[in-house]
Amino acid sequence: MAKKNKFSWLVAGMVFGGFLCAGNALAFDMGENKTFFVDTAYDLLGRTQVSATLLQVGDHALFYAANDWWSESGPVEKEDAGAAILNLAVEFDKTIYPRLTKVYGSEWSPGIDNDLRVVVLITKIRKGAGGYFNSFDEYPRAQIANSNEREILYLNSSYAASSSAKDFLAHEFQHMINFYQKEKLRNSVEDVWLNEARSEYASSLCGYDSPYSGSNLERRVKDFLRYPTDSLTEWQNEFSDYGAANLFMQYLVNRYGEQILTRMMKTEAVGIASIDQALADGGFSERFGDVFANWIIADYIDDCQIGEGQKYCYLSPLLPYERLHVSPQMSNLLSVREGMEFTFSDAIKDWAGRWYEILPQGSGLNLMVKIQGAGAANWQAALVIIENNGAKSVRPLSFDSARLAATIVERFGNQVVRVILILSSQTKNSNFSASDPARQFSYTVKTTADNQLPPFLISPLSPEPSVAPLPELRPANPNFPDGSLIRAKGEEKVFIIKGNYRRWLQTPQILSAYPHLGWQNVIEVAPEQLNFYQDAWLVRADGDARVYEINGDGTKHWLNMSAQQFADSGRSWNMVYIVNARERDLYKTGAEVLR
Repeated sequence: MAKKNKFSWLVAGMVFGGFLCAGNALAFDMGENKTFFVDTAYDLLGRTQVSATLLQVGDHALFYAANDWWSESGPVEKEDAGAAILNLAVEFDKTIYPRLTKVYGSEWSPGIDNDLRVVVLITKIRKGAGGYFNSFDEYPRAQIANSNEREILYLNSSYAASSSAKDFLAHEFQHMINFYQKEKLRNSVEDVWLNEARSEYASSLCGYDSPYSGSNLERRVKDFLRYPTDSLTEWQNEFSDYGAANLFMQYLVNRYGEQILTRMMKTEAVGIASIDQALADGGFSERFGDVFANWIIADYIDDCQIGEGQKYCYLSPLLPYERLHVSPQMSNLLSVREGMEFTFSDAIKDWAGRWYEILPQGSGLNLMVKIQGAGAANWQAALVIIENNGAKSVRPLSFDSARLAATIVERFGNQVVRVILILSSQTKNSNFSASDPARQFSYTVKTTADNQLPPFLISPLSPEPSVAPLPELRPANPNFPDGSLIRAKGEEKVFIIKGNYRRWLQTPQILSAYPHLGWQNVIEVAPEQLNFYQDAWLVRADGDARVYEINGDGTKHWLNMSAQQFADSGRSWNMVYIVNARERDLYKTGAEVLR
């Protein structure tokens, strides 16, 4: 009893070894055992249920520990974990709950279980996941058989005694709030990327970014800088997705205030539309596209002395240039001689940044920069011009109806020592997926004595182009045979080819499922060769008619729909890879896809 009581003292309203009653909360017996459903896709052992013991009761949460984890812990581990859980209960009551509900609004309370407190279950969760929230628990078992019929958050026992536990608890609690505010109250389903972005910012709201060393913010800066070209809105549940979401939210909230979070939550609109509405309601003239364009410039410059309104920097003192600035993806050294020219083609996802650097070799001429976008895309571009005295300026570029933009930078190599082209596509505004299309474009830089653009590069006045748009820029077909394994130079991701599609093989176990495949068969290719292929993420096992969508988190989701619904959804049968049953069964089963 002494050891049990060690973890059950202090909490408001508690009676040792007995019952308590807090407001309209239900009574609970300290040390009671309960069985909970868990998500097999997240559970470390793939279970559907775990039994757990009530260790802590707070004003706003009940903390249960899974019995298998708790029983495997030695006396020292139990003591450390018990103290950590007590501290987490206090932190939830004093900081996380009041701070997040003030900004984001309330969770469903008293909710489906008619209890004012939420449940926190600490259990074994797969590596890399700090925790999760399952909205299935918010429905009666008559509708969803494995519902716990409680407001419940799941935390990974591996991090129970770490400083990250409070970050994960704040993150998942925002998801619970989002469910109530968006789905329950407003009958809206939030875009995954924005739901995750708000959860990422929950740690910042609670003050957990300081000290910076070891913080979630420090981790996300590192994640972002490893892959800054990741799309903000395409969600594959990669570390880079969380990095981009976190830093965009840092930029947005520091600039427009916490009320931007409250406003976007209190509207039926979701995703980009909710941010646009929140900006308008706050009296701001900018919209999401403007904020995004300024943000990717700030990712390179991060200097509050450049531009009006300090729009090209992070306002947080925790994110100075020394900690956060992206490096260009490509640097071209261009000889400053009349007519010297360089052209580069690339592809980009919507709401992702690209940074290209042009350096002079010599002096005495001007630089013409021309960008040509392909397809019916909404392109945005700007130049950062850096002079020999260190002065920086930003020059936005305008695209005409033929998706062409051009400008002249004077005194290239004399006064101007560096030009950085920053580009993005802002085409798709909703219905984002785990694999959105890439947009093709090219840019050309040329040294010239001219200080004006040629007439054919000057935008026409009419809304229609004076000449037919250029054909879509696409790399030449590398013609790799079906079944080839390829990866881009310097990258780790391995893809398998089928027709014009590429499919990411997420783990070494997938290769092992095919005796004829092996690492020795992987072909290293140029990035433009890899970019020829479109991403595919649909599979079905040989002999099984069910088609699954494979997510970046290693889960499979049955497309429970008719063939006509499949076609109407915009998916293509050519994207479906035939796999063996061994590979199919390597993926954890996730929720069905119904549309």
